[in-house]
Amino acid sequence: MDQLENIINEQKDQLISSLQQLIQFNSVEGEPKEGMPFGKGVDDALKFVLNLGKEFGFKAVYKDGYYGYIEMGEGEELIGLAAHLDVVPVEKAGTWIFPPFSGKIANNKIYGRGSIDDKGPLLAALYAMKAVREAKLPLKKRIRLILGTNEETGWKCINKYLKEEEIPAYGFIPDSDFPLINAEKSLLQIRLTSKEKVNFAMIGGTALNSVPDSCSYTGEKTEGIIAAAHASSYNYNSEGNTFTLLGKTAHSAKTWEGINAIVRTAILLFNNNISSPIIDFIAQEVGEDVYARKIFDNYYDTVSGKLTFNVAKVNIDKDLHEVYLDIRIPVLKEKEEVLSLLKRSTSKYELELEVLDSLPPLYVPEDHPLVQTLRMVYEEVVQQNSTPLSTGGATYARGFKNFVAFGPLFPGEEKMAHKQNEYMNIDSLMKCFLIYAKAIASLGQ
Repeated sequence: MDQLENIINEQKDQLISSLQQLIQFNSVEGEPKEGMPFGKGVDDALKFVLNLGKEFGFKAVYKDGYYGYIEMGEGEELIGLAAHLDVVPVEKAGTWIFPPFSGKIANNKIYGRGSIDDKGPLLAALYAMKAVREAKLPLKKRIRLILGTNEETGWKCINKYLKEEEIPAYGFIPDSDFPLINAEKSLLQIRLTSKEKVNFAMIGGTALNSVPDSCSYTGEKTEGIIAAAHASSYNYNSEGNTFTLLGKTAHSAKTWEGINAIVRTAILLFNNNISSPIIDFIAQEVGEDVYARKIFDNYYDTVSGKLTFNVAKVNIDKDLHEVYLDIRIPVLKEKEEVLSLLKRSTSKYELELEVLDSLPPLYVPEDHPLVQTLRMVYEEVVQQNSTPLSTGGATYARGFKNFVAFGPLFPGEEKMAHKQNEYMNIDSLMKCFLIYAKAIASLGQ
């Protein structure tokens, strides 16, 4: 393996340059165009990576702008890696340290939207394939890197892949935490609507898998709202009859790390006698409890922990009255029970409930050969405990059988996915490169 490590060190500058270029594609899902179902930026990013794969001498396949894959090796059995090129929207781009699509390097970090979620890990996996081949390590199986384009919103990409392509026997997703995630909570995304008319506007949130960091109210009684926000030491802006509360964004899988601007705004409005079914539901049933215990009580299991609840997006005006929820359900619990409890709560406010999306849980036992192999590789490189973790995150792993999430975030590192000033540490990128190369070599045996 010394030869493999030498090859990896030699490719450091090339990997960094490729990541900078890939970050520069604004691959937030955009307006569909002919042959580009998720917009030109996403399609350009996909084609860039596929062209890299071709340059490396691998088989590269492009499928209708929905997905692509890069493959190496021979053999009947297929080992899969899957990563995504789309990124969450950028809020307040002008307040970033560096432009969010610049790929700027500073303080041994590569900055930019998607740097760690998921462009850096994706390229680390691709370069790991290249390094394994150049080291002439024998593979008895095929290795395929599957490239998704719609992970952050609808999973149309991976669902299309699963219908049309060969399914890997097992594999990993470089889109979560080390040492390894073998349990992922199921996901439930909900839209609640009301037919009640109001004479004000309230808007906040962007992606359903992010805690909203701003929410604006336009209407009467702003003086009382401002006074209450000031008394609570909240961050806010105001201009005329528009009040904007500022929170702190985080991934929906880790709601407790954020400050939900929609929830705080709803509570302020409710306390100032500004009412609507959605505002009342948020203020009275949810509040600032990321576990929504008033609705679900103490809902948890011993494998993956507690249910989490994110009020992700709201649109209220004279014509529209809707709120979007993102719920992560413990792996041993049932979606139907969660829906029943939620409907019992929303019915008090005559809210109509629509299920927008749901994903099944993931659970691969610790004695599975995949888990044991990846743990061995991680411990060899990092020399740390590799006890598997559980998460509320929704990675592509749950779309396949016998897949787990494997990195890129190391224990103790700052969690920057979906956050302002997102970055990937260059030392961590190179460590991922080595881990993924050794994992491919071991799994390919």
